[in-house]
Amino acid sequence: MNRRHFLTWMGLGTLAGMAGERASFAERYERISPGRFLPSAQSSFVPDVDLALRAAPGDVQTLSGARTRVWSYDGRVITGPPETLQRIPGSYLGPTIRVRTGQKVRIRFTNELSEQTIVHWHGLHVPAPMDGHPRSMVAPGQSYVYEFEVINRAGTYWYHPHHHNRTGPQVYAGLAGLLIVSDDTEATLALPSGKEEICCVLQDRVFDARNQLVYGVGVPMEQMGGFLGDRMLANGLEQPSLAVATRAYRVRLLNGSNSRIYKLAWDDGTPVTIIGTDGGLLEQSLRRPYLTLAPGERADVILDLSQHRIGTSVALRSLPFSGVESSMGMGMGRGMGRMMRGARAVPNGAPLTIMTLQVQRRETSEFRLPARLSTFDASWQPAGADRLPPRLITVTAGGMRWLLNDRTFQMEGVAPNETVSLGAKEVWEFANRGAGMMGMRMAHPLHLHGRQFRVLSRHVDPQVAGELASLRDGFTDEGWKDTVLVMPGERVRVLMHFTRYPGLFLYHCHNLEHEDMGMMRNYRVAG
Repeated sequence: MNRRHFLTWMGLGTLAGMAGERASFAERYERISPGRFLPSAQSSFVPDVDLALRAAPGDVQTLSGARTRVWSYDGRVITGPPETLQRIPGSYLGPTIRVRTGQKVRIRFTNELSEQTIVHWHGLHVPAPMDGHPRSMVAPGQSYVYEFEVINRAGTYWYHPHHHNRTGPQVYAGLAGLLIVSDDTEATLALPSGKEEICCVLQDRVFDARNQLVYGVGVPMEQMGGFLGDRMLANGLEQPSLAVATRAYRVRLLNGSNSRIYKLAWDDGTPVTIIGTDGGLLEQSLRRPYLTLAPGERADVILDLSQHRIGTSVALRSLPFSGVESSMGMGMGRGMGRMMRGARAVPNGAPLTIMTLQVQRRETSEFRLPARLSTFDASWQPAGADRLPPRLITVTAGGMRWLLNDRTFQMEGVAPNETVSLGAKEVWEFANRGAGMMGMRMAHPLHLHGRQFRVLSRHVDPQVAGELASLRDGFTDEGWKDTVLVMPGERVRVLMHFTRYPGLFLYHCHNLEHEDMGMMRNYRVAG
């Protein structure tokens, strides 16, 4: 990795676009009239940040040899701080978008792909028309203007397409990017930033002999398992090695894979110090032997290298595990995964190396991890939540499909038990019952659009408790979440408060192949 790539990884980044690209890009977007493509006229909306974003085909030098054809996001800043967009040179990933709580943001999105697409701001609490629902698809050559105020806490979020039946292929082709929110409260902590911040998007891919991406999901049996690759990428680069110093680093992690689960640990035995989850900072840091990260989940960790010697290295790895997929009737375990995905796929639970940090220079670090990182709103504390009757969401299988409450996706469909009242506080219980063909059971990362929630409890079927033990110590249920991994035979209860925005939102499995096959439903916030 050359110096320019390294500086971008460490948070310094280059601004979106080089000079030659910027002129052409500006010409393309100046013709967009503010408000022309809004779902409804909002003339009173005055943005603090105004961005142009496009999805378009391109190619990158991912591996040695031929360049890889991809789809990717690109953008530029129309109004606002120039550092709002930071590109990752040499990567197919979209620019990292950096905004602050309280900012009003306008994003003028244009689709230059050969098929429809839409952008979902994963983890952000935004009005329903701005959330990227697939009923708002943007046709090739057309545009859509997103306008919203950032009301989320400081944290690591991301953006990606949400085309029903095509989310998996579009994300796999390269359409994804980080969205990082900061605020004044976080700033007082003086956490590592700039060149002491490492952003890392984890994805697995398959390449053919010509370095082109191979998406190996074409039949229902393969969709049931979800896509797994055989090569590990971090920020679109294969197992990169970074030069670092003897100091503390903040590592922002996103599982951007289609269906792979990771059991992340440092190879020298250093505990994983977790300071944040999907919805921002924890109240206090956690020390875990490893971190379990399912598709769609994020985590912020602190890695202190101040006591490491020059010339040593620390690798981020995914440790072996089991229990995320099985067939009760036939005891097939990983054999089921090979049958569903083909022999080339590296199984979920196989050991992997993500990236390596090479300690190459000595620096004095003054960083001390604060005893308290944030304070959660007292009205959101779990006390008393056990008295709320839960809204049950079951995960089952039938007809070569994964189902939610025995239903598949309907674009406008909302069942009576999928309507909630604006302002209501509710407990939802996700029950992973599996069954169906051959008694198949899998872990499912369940994601809720439009709001963050708190995990209250987990209860597992005693018959499978032993199978699930290899991941359990890596769960981070103490913080704010928008995606939660529900293991086979497990019931997970979460507390939600449906504030601020009425309308139609989604909940679904974030195994993208499961989502595409219809493991997704609407819920309506009525108010």
